[in-house]
Order: sequence, then C-alpha cells, then structure tokens
Amino acid sequence: MKKTIYKLILVMIVLFNTGCSEDFLERESLSSLANDNFWTTESDATLGLMGAYSALQSKWIYDSSPYEGGSVRWDFMSDNGYTTWQWMAGGDIAQGIHTAESWMVNDTWKALYVGITRANTVIQKVGEMDATNIDEATAKQIIAEASVIRASLYNILAILWKDVPLITEIQNVTEANVPKSTREKTVAFIISDLESVYEDLPISNDWGRLTRGAALGTLARINLFHAGYGGTYEKAAEYSQEVIDLGVYSLFPDYEDLFEIVNEQNNEVIWSIQFDRLQDNSSSIGGNWGILDYQRVLPDLVQEYYMTDGLPYGESELSDSDDSSILSDNRDPRLSGAIITHGDTFRNGNKSEDNQAYMRKWTNDELDWDQDAFHSSQDFYVIRYAHVLLMRAEALLMSGSFTESDVTGLVDQLRARVGMPLVAAVEGTGLSQEELLDIVKHERRIETPFEGLRYFDLMRWEELEEVYAKYMMEKQDIIDLEYPNVGDRIFDPGKHYKWPIPQSEIDANSSLIQHTEWGG
Repeated sequence: MKKTIYKLILVMIVLFNTGCSEDFLERESLSSLANDNFWTTESDATLGLMGAYSALQSKWIYDSSPYEGGSVRWDFMSDNGYTTWQWMAGGDIAQGIHTAESWMVNDTWKALYVGITRANTVIQKVGEMDATNIDEATAKQIIAEASVIRASLYNILAILWKDVPLITEIQNVTEANVPKSTREKTVAFIISDLESVYEDLPISNDWGRLTRGAALGTLARINLFHAGYGGTYEKAAEYSQEVIDLGVYSLFPDYEDLFEIVNEQNNEVIWSIQFDRLQDNSSSIGGNWGILDYQRVLPDLVQEYYMTDGLPYGESELSDSDDSSILSDNRDPRLSGAIITHGDTFRNGNKSEDNQAYMRKWTNDELDWDQDAFHSSQDFYVIRYAHVLLMRAEALLMSGSFTESDVTGLVDQLRARVGMPLVAAVEGTGLSQEELLDIVKHERRIETPFEGLRYFDLMRWEELEEVYAKYMMEKQDIIDLEYPNVGDRIFDPGKHYKWPIPQSEIDANSSLIQHTEWGG
C-alpha cells in the first residue's frame, strides 16, 4: 500500500463526541494529534476508536455515490441492476474491462486499508496503555470493537482480491514493503482474532457501537464467505445460531418501513453505519437515487419477486398478461419495499408513470430535489437479523448437517413477515438439498437487494459468469428503454474472480507482486 498511508497514520485520528443515537457521530478534526502525546487516557482511547469507526463511512465502503463505489454500487455490478452511465464507479468492472489502474479498484483498496490502519493503531496503542489510566474491561471492549472493524474490512479484501498484504500492527515507512498473504492466512487470522475478543463486547451498547451480536454475525459471515479458505460452513451455522440465542434481535414487522430513517434504530439492526445530515455527516446510499428522473442506477430484478400465491411471475394465474409490464400488484411486498415500479407512489404521493423500475430502498421520500436529496441521515445496515437467518439456512445446507424443517423454518420467518405463503404450502416437502439451496438463494436475493451482498454472493458462488451471460441475452431489452450507454458485460472466469492489485500499490511496494491472473 502507499507509503504515504504509513506517514499519515500517526496523525490520522478523528474526534467524535460519544453518546447514543446520531450524537455518536458528531466530530471535529484533530490535525495536530500524535501518538507520543496521545493514548494516555480512556478518553483518548475512545477518540481513537471513533477514528476507526469513521473510516467505515467512506463512499468506497459502506456509503456510495455517483463518483464512488461502495455498498450500493456493488449490487449494480451484479444481476440486481445496472448503471446507465458507464463512467460511474464499477461500470468498467461490470463490463470486464477494468485494469490494475481502474478508479474503483484503486480507491476501494485504499479506503479499506485506511480503516485497517486506524484499527491497528487502536488495538496496539490501547493494549499498551497504562492500566492506571484505563479500566481493563473498557480497554478490552475498545480493542474488541477495533478488531471487528478490522475483520470486516479484511473480509471485503479477501472476497475481492483473495491474496492481500496482512498488516496487523502499526508500521513506519521502512516497514511499508509487505508481500501478499494467502486468502487462507488472512481469513484464519481474522477468525482467530475475533474468537479471542468477542466475549469482551457487551450484548447491548450505545447505538452505533459494536456489540457481541455484531461480532458473532461478522464471524458467521466470514466463515460463510470463505468456507474452504479458512472458514467453515459448520462455524457459520454455529455463530449464526449464537446470534439468535442472544435473544435480543427480531424481525422488524414492516419490511418497507425498516429502511426509513425514523425506524433505523430497531431490534432487527445488529450493526449499522451511522450518518447524520444535520451534522454534515450525511450518507448518499439512497439520496442520490431518490429522484426518478435522475436515477442512473436501475434495478433489474423485478421479475424475481414471486406473486402473492408464492409462484413465480409468469407461472402464477395472478401474473399480468403483458409480460413487459413492471408492476407491484399481487407481488411479494418486498418488491414495493425495495423498488419503485409502474403506478407506485413515491415522494409524498407522487406516482411513477413510466415502465421502468427505480430503487426505493434507502431513498428518502421527505427530500425533494431543491432540498438536496443527495444527502441523507439514513444509516446503512451492515448486518441485520434477516441476514443471520439466511446465513444459518445456507450454512446448514452446505455443511450437510440439516433437517428440512431447520432450513424452511428460517426462510418461513422472512416470508411470514411479509405475508407470503410458507415453503411447504408452495414448494412442498421432501425437498432435496439442491432444491432447498435454490430456495435460500432466491430468498437471499429478494430480501437483501442494494445491501452490498449480491455481488459478493455471486463471487463466492462463482456464478458471475452465468449471470453476466444472462444479462447479455436480455441486453437488447435494456437498450430499448433508451439507455444506449449500457455496456456489454464480459466475464473471464480465469481472472475476474479476483480484482487486480492496484498498480500504484505495486509501484510503491517492492515486495508486492501482481496476481498471476493479471500478469504478475
């Protein structure tokens, strides 16, 4: 990684005023702070931790915008949607024309390592603090929080790049040349690290700060995403169950309202990244796309939502006779909760009159264009209880240790929330492992669109080549919607399941070698 990161880390601490709710993110800069005169009090340790939290708000990680490609942008490199302007972040990756010098490749890597560097600083410096200056339990909790942040960032690196430099301590410029570690080594480290600290986290905490449930959910996700590469399906199922057994999480009763600002603090949200419009600390995950005539990321999964009788569109008698229509009538309510379709109301009662789908999830109906809808107080949910149910269902199936009722019971909780028929009523019983897995994958897709998971799922399942081929078959339909700038999607399975290491990092680090798939 760039040597400048190592030079700047000694002063890269962001000040937050602690508390609950959005107050947790009120901040001002400490540009003159240095490690040799800091890290002496509990307050210092907390402030340093806030600097690590703030890295997660990057538009290359858990925020997003037309110019940066974080959480929501990842979905639009999958079959969940597409960008109509190919210059937008991720456009070249979706087209398979990205290189080691690509914008998103470079800036995503940099943002992830900025967060890792801040977390490393907290873990090391708080661990070295005099016990007379900080309560032992408080120090352990802060270190555990920083460890969860670090693990979540390495999880993304290991999904996208597989083999990356594993840096776990503060480094100076002379130590900046770090070679790649294998994906297995990185995953084994972050799993072991989290296993050693998660019990130091409280079950409940100030809103926005990490809890034991968030750590366990992160352990479940890492094991699931990297099963066979340091993680296991058995552990993914086990940690998911531990989250459930905490007994503090439940499904929010209304799926659409779950993604409204007024409801962002609820018992379904296990870990959220906080934003506050009024504190000039706003998110763009939904605000950019809240105005229909300016949406340039468009959903492409409407037909995946079943009819209210539980049958797929086209197979159900409830299907509209015109297959080209995009309607939410008689559909799984999660469709209208995530996507605006023809005839749906939005923006305080306005109605969508065209035949195009638009993103509703994360958008803000109370903000009109002249109120600057590009900024929002909407938090982003990294892990919610629905994710945990789906992770456990998939992990049980893939481990081979399951009963049909174990799996369908988890899926049925999500269907019951929105009033959809349960699995046995539609798909029947006596289902094979493959049939159950198809059900879980489908449920995962329609439950979690625009939550930064679909692209990662297709990467780990190695299904991107298949879905890109399907996209190309349907490309003419998209062009007919008068978006001729929508580009071809080309996927080379021999190289595109890994992102190339940024060329700037290769140039700055003599020990870092490009992936062989990308010419290294």
